[in-house]
Amino acid sequence: MIDSELVKVLLVEDDEDDYILTRGLFTEMRGKQFQLDWFKTYALGLEAMARNQHDICLLDYRLGKQNGIDLLKEAIGRGCQAPIILLTGLGERTVDVEAMNAGAADYLVKNDLRSDSLERSIRYAIERQRATARAAFEQANLAAFGAEVGLALTRHETLGGILFQCADAMVRYLNTHLAQVWILNLNDKQLHLKASAGAINDTGSAANQVTKLLPDKFLTADSQPVLLNNLSKDAVLPCWEWVEREGIVAYAGYPLRLENRLMGLISIYSHTPLSQAVIQEMASVANGMALCIENKRAEEALDASEVKYRSMLEGLKEIVYRVDEFGHWTALNPAWKEITGFSVEESLGTLFLEFIHHDDRQRDSHIFLQLVDRKLDFCRYETRLLTKDGTMRWVEVYSQLAVNNDGGILGASGSIIDITERKHAEKEIQKLAAFPRVNPNPVLEFEASGSITYFNDAAQLMAKSLGRANPQDILPPNAAEIARQVLVSGQKKLNEEIAINNKTISWSFFPITASQVVHCYGVDVTEMQSLEAQFRHAQKLESVGQLAAGVAHDFNNILTVIQGYADFLQARYDGDTNLTEPLKQISDASRRAATLTRQLLMFSRKQVLQPKVLDLNKVIQNLTNMLSRVLGEDIALETAFGELPAIEADAGMLEQVMMNLAVNARDAMPHGGKITIATSVREVDSDQARQWPDARIGRTVCFSFTDTGSGMDRETLNRIFEPFFSTKEVGKGTGLGLATVHGIVKQHRGWIEVKSEIGQGTTFVIYLPAANRPVEAPVEPASPAGQTAARGTETILVAEDEPMLRELVRELLRQTGYRVLEAANGVEALKVWDEHNGEIDLLLTDMVMPEGLSGRELAQQLKSRSPDLPVIYTSGYSAEVMGEDADLTGMHFLAKPYQAPQLMKLVADCLEAARANTVTVGK
Repeated sequence: MIDSELVKVLLVEDDEDDYILTRGLFTEMRGKQFQLDWFKTYALGLEAMARNQHDICLLDYRLGKQNGIDLLKEAIGRGCQAPIILLTGLGERTVDVEAMNAGAADYLVKNDLRSDSLERSIRYAIERQRATARAAFEQANLAAFGAEVGLALTRHETLGGILFQCADAMVRYLNTHLAQVWILNLNDKQLHLKASAGAINDTGSAANQVTKLLPDKFLTADSQPVLLNNLSKDAVLPCWEWVEREGIVAYAGYPLRLENRLMGLISIYSHTPLSQAVIQEMASVANGMALCIENKRAEEALDASEVKYRSMLEGLKEIVYRVDEFGHWTALNPAWKEITGFSVEESLGTLFLEFIHHDDRQRDSHIFLQLVDRKLDFCRYETRLLTKDGTMRWVEVYSQLAVNNDGGILGASGSIIDITERKHAEKEIQKLAAFPRVNPNPVLEFEASGSITYFNDAAQLMAKSLGRANPQDILPPNAAEIARQVLVSGQKKLNEEIAINNKTISWSFFPITASQVVHCYGVDVTEMQSLEAQFRHAQKLESVGQLAAGVAHDFNNILTVIQGYADFLQARYDGDTNLTEPLKQISDASRRAATLTRQLLMFSRKQVLQPKVLDLNKVIQNLTNMLSRVLGEDIALETAFGELPAIEADAGMLEQVMMNLAVNARDAMPHGGKITIATSVREVDSDQARQWPDARIGRTVCFSFTDTGSGMDRETLNRIFEPFFSTKEVGKGTGLGLATVHGIVKQHRGWIEVKSEIGQGTTFVIYLPAANRPVEAPVEPASPAGQTAARGTETILVAEDEPMLRELVRELLRQTGYRVLEAANGVEALKVWDEHNGEIDLLLTDMVMPEGLSGRELAQQLKSRSPDLPVIYTSGYSAEVMGEDADLTGMHFLAKPYQAPQLMKLVADCLEAARANTVTVGK
């Protein structure tokens, strides 16, 4: 008992004065720590003792009507494990003997009790109990060791399998690190290694393993056991280098002898010193192992038929059978009924084929005929037995020819083993094993040390595709360390990437703690990362486009006001050069600003489209002459037109796309060159669509624009569609040319592929979805926008949320004689209508307005009240912003910014059409 150890003491004493005296004795004890818990009654003491929370119990003999011996017996009966010391006022031998017989550890008289004697009695009692427990444990361990080895020796297995189980038991029960079993070979008189188990590697190296020893190598001259601790080089060992490498410090060897004949040797090695008890434990199993070796040798020497007959014991789980030369059962053991459900009596005399699954009968019959025809001496095969309850059992059949003393054929005999559970397990294992094996992505397994124990075919194929010989070469450099870390921490490690030959492989590690392995899964994320980069680039362009659209829309309103007032003043002061010239400059500047705004809207796909079903080849042909003048004489223009289906597009915007590409190509060829425009039709499949985020599957019209200019590097190529990005000198361009091209193509639900190399020119390939309608007939051009409009007197309701623009429109219309009513939004416009009893001849409304009522919804409500009401819509937004209001087919629409003559002409035309319609209806 360690001095610093806290000893918990339970005292059952009904006299408080005696308790105080006892407590005083404990306070006198030095060097020990005691915790004394006092219980005054028999019942409380019994409950406390049954809880086993104390190291020792002190019981007073006198406890009222009951005594300490009764309490001792009842407490032990209820499972009290602590040693018990009985205390009494007077020493009585009969009580002393009764207490000891009842199981007391000691008997002390209170009157003679001193602190040192009490401490000594407590210490001795605790130590005796611990010693008894250790002895019981060692005895139980020895018994368990002997029982397990004994069970192994009786198993129906090969000698190697039996001895391996014995070696494994020695490792576990003898607390050692390597156990070996050697068998003496009667031919070469050497010990041969037959079985080995443990954490230490076998003797010697993998290339030169020690498997044979002379009998005296490990034994003394008189074949006595050997126990060596603190090994040194002079110790008789098979390989000193191995001992040092594996850190072995102790060895024990015990000869296996039978009737003074050496049968073999059992030896153990340990990283720590071994006790003498090891020899005793090895001795307890040595004779049984020697006898097993002798019996196995005897069995191997027996004739095969004798082995089969001897194995037909009642307790065997295998079916032991015999059939005659015609295939009738002549002998079966009771295992037949356990496996098939048929009794032996009802089965004898029947054909064995009647119990075979019908799909296996032909094959089994063929095997039996080969056996009785002496074409086979024996055979082993798997088949299916039918059982009495209609189920099927998988069995393994061993069959050999049975002959009489004269060599005549008696039939066949053998054994049948039920392997149904094994077959089910194999099927499950095959199913589970198929997952990593057929997985199209790499799957690997690491053991606890970080070494690879498995990889599938996909891992090998990926390694080869990347120019590596081994899957280990495509793992992260620290893969082994990662595997060890995740196994220790129990936490998975995801997305460890490695770049090889322009490919990026992502690896994830998952610990399987129960098996102490790590599963590793790989995936080629190169394409995914490329698509993510393209998506992020598209998002960046989209966000910039949203910003540009907002700025351009507000600009449209402002430019409409500037341009409108400039035109208004020019018309009023025509002839006064002091005013008209500056006004002309303002008007021209606003038009240039409007052009820039239109480019921003085209880039951001917020420009209003006026699509028609048209022939792309004709659009390009019509533009060829203009392109030639733009390009100059030193640049050749070639075209190659394919047969195309129609497309639905805005011809003007497509011309803008080709014009911008032409100007860009011209600037890339300062010394001349060639531009080739070609058209074709392509079917885009899912594989091609995955390469570009905006691509769509289906029939597509495309035209390519190729120049022989200076080309672009990768960095420039990644930014060409960004607004205001330009490689030209300051003042040589706005940086919106290609951004506008990108916006127009996106607005037409198309996409662009670009290929370029420095010095090799550039090719733009633009894809547009094919239309399912024929090309529309050309429409006669409208009259010039600047034509002077007739004056009128009608009432016009103007709904516009921009105050300055609303004021401009009001002045322009009033100058022409119209009566103008104003509204800042749709809700206000309805109130104005009601205030004037609907006496309004035309509605001029913005498409997008606040207060939750759009221009389209306003017009619908007013036309429900006055169906013939003419409506003119205005907007600077595109269809995707206007949403459901975007379909303007058959309606009058004026895109912002617009000029005053355009507005006046459209108003006059609408009113004239309304008047004509009224006259026609009147007739």
